[in-house]
Amino acid sequence: MEIVFPYTYADLTTQVNRMPNTFGLLNAMNLFPTESMASRYVAIRFEDGVLVVLPAETPGSPGANTERETGKTILMEIPHFPHKDNILPQDLQGILDQEGRVLRPKSYDSEVAKRLRNIRTTHSITREYIRLGALKGVIKDGKGRTLYDLFSAFGIVKKTVDFVLGTSTTDVIAKCEEVSDHIQNNLKGETSTGVEVVVNGSFFNKFVQHAKVEKYWLQTQAAQSLASFQRNRLGGNWGRVFEFQNILFLEYKGSLPVRNSSGAITSEANIATDKGHAYPTGTTEAFRTYDGPAHHVAMANDTAPEVVVTTAVKDHGEGIELKSQSNALALCRRPELLVEVSTSN
Repeated sequence: MEIVFPYTYADLTTQVNRMPNTFGLLNAMNLFPTESMASRYVAIRFEDGVLVVLPAETPGSPGANTERETGKTILMEIPHFPHKDNILPQDLQGILDQEGRVLRPKSYDSEVAKRLRNIRTTHSITREYIRLGALKGVIKDGKGRTLYDLFSAFGIVKKTVDFVLGTSTTDVIAKCEEVSDHIQNNLKGETSTGVEVVVNGSFFNKFVQHAKVEKYWLQTQAAQSLASFQRNRLGGNWGRVFEFQNILFLEYKGSLPVRNSSGAITSEANIATDKGHAYPTGTTEAFRTYDGPAHHVAMANDTAPEVVVTTAVKDHGEGIELKSQSNALALCRRPELLVEVSTSN
C-alpha cells in the first residue's frame, strides 16, 4: 500500500513559521531585525563621507572644493542550514496519546506537531547563535567553522577594553567612558539612544563587586540595587541588569549546544568567561538578519520564509523524512561600533 502523507511542504512550512520564536535574549531584544532577501547574496556598501569644517575666507573667494566620498562593497553569501528528522513506524504504532482523560492511538497530527516544535527550536537556536557571532564580530556555524570574520572583512581593528576588575584601584569610570567614547566616535551619522553590554556572569559579579563601583552606588539612593538586582526575563534568560555610567550591563546566562572538533556535542557559553560585548542601541542600519531564499525548486524567486519544511516518503514504507532548512545571515554592518570588554584578573 502506498503511503500518502497528509501534509504538503506548504502546510508544514506555514505551520512551523506560525510558531513564535521565543528563544534567546538577542531575538527577544530584536537587536537584529529581519529582512527578507530575493538573493542568496548580501551586498554591503559603505562610504566614508568626507565632511570638514570650512575655513573662513574673504567674501568673493572661490571656496574649498568638495572632496568626493570613497567607499567599497562587500559581498557575503547567506549560509544554508539544513536539518533532517524522521517519522518512523515505531513512533506511531502501539503508542497512546492522552487527550484529557481519553487515551487515543498516536496520530500523524500529534507526531507532526511534536516534530515541528523540535524543528522550530533547532532553527531558533541556530539563529540566536549566528546573531551572537555577529555581535562578537566573528560568525561561526554549529561545527565551530568561521563563516565570516567581520573585522577582517571590513578592514576594522577590533576594539577591546580590559576592565582589570581584580585590581581595586582600577578606574572603572574611565573604562566605561572608553567604551562609550569609542562607540560614539564611530557612529558617523548613525543614530543611537545609548550603550549596552551583554556579559558573562563572572564579569558581572566582578564588576558589581568592584570596590569603586560598590562605593559609588552605596553613596546614592540607589544602593538597594546592589542587594536586589533587576532581572531581565527576555527570551527566558533571567539575567541580572545593572546600569553604571549610562551603560546598561546585561548578564546573558546559558549556553548553546554545538559540535567540537571531534564531532561530539558540547555546550558553548553564550558569552565567554570574564568577557562581554558592547554595542549601541537605537540604531537604524547597524544590525540586520537577512533571510535568503530556500534551496527548493518550487520556491525559487519566492519570498524567503524563516524556516522551510519538506517531506519525502522513505523506500518500502519505512517512514517519512522531514527536511527543514533556514537560510539566514546576521550581520553587524558597522563592526567598528562593537567593543569587546573583558577582565584579565
